[in-house]
Amino acid sequence: MCITVRRSTAPVVTLMPWDPANLTITIPAGLSADAAITAVRAVLTELAIPQPPGRAVCCCGQPVRLPLVPAQRAVEEARVAS
Repeated sequence: MCITVRRSTAPVVTLMPWDPANLTITIPAGLSADAAITAVRAVLTELAIPQPPGRAVCCCGQPVRLPLVPAQRAVEEARVAS
């Protein structure tokens, strides 16, 4: 795969969705999996890379992998752990 995806906690208005120097798509960290794939597909479509229904593919034809979002602990779990 040529294109990578990263999540960022920076304010959304400051995000650069596409970094051509690093072949990186940046998405907000808080997006759900469905919203993240939609955002990535939108950037790829803007780059004129045809997208099949329901998934995102790189310009080389490989599926684009989304970075995982770590599971968040509930407030009570965090208190017990500390």
